[in-house]
Amino acid sequence: MKSLLKTCAALAATSVLLVACGGGNDDDPTPSNEPGVLTVTGASVDGLNGVYGNGTVNLTDVDKRNPVGSVPELCAFNFDGIGKVGSSALAFGDIRYRPDATGLHQVFLTFDGKEYASGEPTDTAVVRESNQIRFTSKVLTATDGSNNTLRVSGVIPMRPNRPSGC
Repeated sequence: MKSLLKTCAALAATSVLLVACGGGNDDDPTPSNEPGVLTVTGASVDGLNGVYGNGTVNLTDVDKRNPVGSVPELCAFNFDGIGKVGSSALAFGDIRYRPDATGLHQVFLTFDGKEYASGEPTDTAVVRESNQIRFTSKVLTATDGSNNTLRVSGVIPMRPNRPSGC
């Protein structure tokens, strides 16, 4: 009985701390007051082509991550809140680049619920002085194994308060 009481007390204390600290939601994008726009062309899935960017972009802070293993040190952030012009479709993403790199290491973009990705730096630019990630006809492939592709051009903003090298 004492053990059960201690366990319940520990769970209650943990719950209070999680609520007080935000429950780990620090990775949720928040409004940035910065515009972003992505143009999708050549999509092999009907209805994805068009302009995404009908307002400001929600962003997380850029974090520097140094995972254990063969993955290199990365700067990473997420964004959401990009609506397709004239549609209810949404775009959001996960952007990763190496400190001091000029192109992306990995990018995962979701358009209208379908995720596309690339692990190649070509046709991307990390423009730190403008606080932007730029895409120039970047080919992305669906992550669901369907081999569907699309091309993305445009700009996603980054928050200016980034770690060194990011």
